[in-house]
Amino acid sequence: MTRYEAWPERVVRQNLCMNNKLCAVVVPVIYIDGAAHLVFEVRSSTLDWQPGEICFPGGAIEPSDDSAEAAALRETEEELGIHSSRMYVWGPLDYVESPVGVTVWPFAAYLDTTAFKLSKNEIDHIFTVPVGWFEDHKPTEAKIELATRPADGFPVGLELSGQTEWEKRQTYNVYIYHYNGYKIWGITAHIIRNFLDIQRQMAGSADEAALQK
Repeated sequence: MTRYEAWPERVVRQNLCMNNKLCAVVVPVIYIDGAAHLVFEVRSSTLDWQPGEICFPGGAIEPSDDSAEAAALRETEEELGIHSSRMYVWGPLDYVESPVGVTVWPFAAYLDTTAFKLSKNEIDHIFTVPVGWFEDHKPTEAKIELATRPADGFPVGLELSGQTEWEKRQTYNVYIYHYNGYKIWGITAHIIRNFLDIQRQMAGSADEAALQK
């Protein structure tokens, strides 16, 4: 190995330190009377994982998926009952590594149809919220404490093994949007905020490019 020679460019991948489930979602945008709306799912109350919660369409990234984007489109096809050819992906948002056990790669996409055929095993119903509403309404903000303790079988003799009770480590931010009786929070709320930020950045870049012409 030479003292210094720059490495060739490489794709930076996630260095996993949490045993999270890897997931991907679509942030679906449709237009109603000319206004952009986000589409939300209300999960079935019969599901074992987060029954009744509000989320974007998506799910686990399977070994057979070519990419996180492919997983997001596949899951959206299954849940909303529309073909991926009706989804036009603008691009990726920032991925979210959650302390509750999932890492999520979101992709913003325009859907050119609302002829949905919901997967009733997974989805109770859907609803939409105008994108402008999120711009005009700030979410409620709160924090949740995180704590750690060694799991059963932690190697004896390591310094951490002296810790046996829960020890507070950090907090993480929680955002909650209240819309017409719906409570939109958790990872979904984080993704919404990121979507709004990126959308503003992209709009600003387009305006600047137009001024330079």
